[in-house]
Amino acid sequence: MPSKPNVARLWSCFASGTDTTVALIEVSISPGIPTFSVIGLCDSSIRESQGRLRSAFKSAGFNMPKGHITVGISPAYMRKTGSGFDLAMAMGILFASGQLYLPPDAKIYAEGELTLGGELKGTPGACIRLKTVRDMVFDYKIIPVSESFSAGLAGFKGQGIASLSDLSAVFDGDKYNENLFDCGDIEDPDDFIDISMLKGQEKAKRALLISAAGFHNILLMGSPGCGKTMAGKILSGIMPPLDTGEISDVYSLNELIEGDSAKVSKMRPVRITGPGITVGKLLGNSLSLTPGELALANHGILFADELPLYKTEVIDFLRKPLEDRKVNLIRRGNLYSFDCNFLFLGTGNPCRCGSAYEWNRKCRCSDAERKRYLSKINGPFLERIDIFCEMRSITGNDLVYVYIGDKNSESLEYRKIVNRCWEVQHERYGKGLLNSTYPNNEVNDLMRIPDKVIRYAAEMSENGFFSARGFTRILRVARTIADINEEKDVSEDDVSEAAQFRIRRF
Repeated sequence: MPSKPNVARLWSCFASGTDTTVALIEVSISPGIPTFSVIGLCDSSIRESQGRLRSAFKSAGFNMPKGHITVGISPAYMRKTGSGFDLAMAMGILFASGQLYLPPDAKIYAEGELTLGGELKGTPGACIRLKTVRDMVFDYKIIPVSESFSAGLAGFKGQGIASLSDLSAVFDGDKYNENLFDCGDIEDPDDFIDISMLKGQEKAKRALLISAAGFHNILLMGSPGCGKTMAGKILSGIMPPLDTGEISDVYSLNELIEGDSAKVSKMRPVRITGPGITVGKLLGNSLSLTPGELALANHGILFADELPLYKTEVIDFLRKPLEDRKVNLIRRGNLYSFDCNFLFLGTGNPCRCGSAYEWNRKCRCSDAERKRYLSKINGPFLERIDIFCEMRSITGNDLVYVYIGDKNSESLEYRKIVNRCWEVQHERYGKGLLNSTYPNNEVNDLMRIPDKVIRYAAEMSENGFFSARGFTRILRVARTIADINEEKDVSEDDVSEAAQFRIRRF
């Protein structure tokens, strides 16, 4: 009569982009000619684990058992890739063969890649995976020590081990010690450009403040050298630092691309693109499910420099992410979504010669040339922009101040205002929602906009030829201005200022 196979069950996790799935790993050992097979739509990096496991077992003082070894990873209908299943597979073999004690009915989570010498390494995407299993109930959670930083960001509790030989102390020695991992102090850089450098650009400074305070998309148009690009780099310095959850989200994406070399900071990400950007680079790679510039700008700023020179298809493509704040990739018929809740900041010249807004320089472009130059920035795209601001060159004392003036830390004062506004808006709408991102267009009651102010805004919209979407955006920007001014209700003055930033002078 054939012997009943010994079966061990553990759990692990794998990621496809930012979508994660908890996997059940079952290991069966039965008598017979020695074989090793992995089933469950696994790629070569998983199937090749036999060689790593065999060498790691020998280095750690264990033996690869004789007989039929079958490893099943489910859900079996989903494709799986990566070497992060090594530890779970190794533990399953050791449990099934009796080389390690398996506590009765124990539910065990494990992940990590094994080296030939038995050391345990982390794999890219650890933060995303550990956030997924953080609140799940397991009796044991075993991860590589090298994933401690990612585990700390994810708020994960478990035990880290450095090598396969450490498992003997955990299970045979009953020394499992579950701890909350610590990611340490995260730097909040102060090397941003201070907003005081925009001397003489008071309207632009006000526009940047309103944009940051309500997370409003903004477009700066002005002459070459007037400070548009610098203004874009200033914006991140007046926004509040990332909170713990946002840091985890940002780091998770960077870790998918850069692995252990991914850097972490409290400063909001700024992704700078130029006219050479393509839709593919914005969207990401659907084959490897690697995030593009839109997803990498999540919780931060997407800075599109020289916007009039972008390809038409790129500008048209941006319309949907600006509205939905998500970007989708399709791989083998499956839909994968990345969050891209960013503040869009565009800059550009008002015409080819760049002098259309200057008082002391005459524009050399004809009306037809100006229209042709700006034609790619079409109306549907501009409807997604909340604030328009023109900038002009500075001269005289203001120019001298930029280079030798006594700079104050104005950005820190602006950040205090913005931080206060965000706290008010989070209390009003709920955590993570701001005036521009609140999804409901029925804004008058929650945003405390009196009926007479709405009628006033409607009249201004009609006179200014604003669309229905533009009308709603004026109200949202007006609410932000009221928050900056510490007003409970939106006033007609707030609407007037918002409308001034809605007028396009191109």
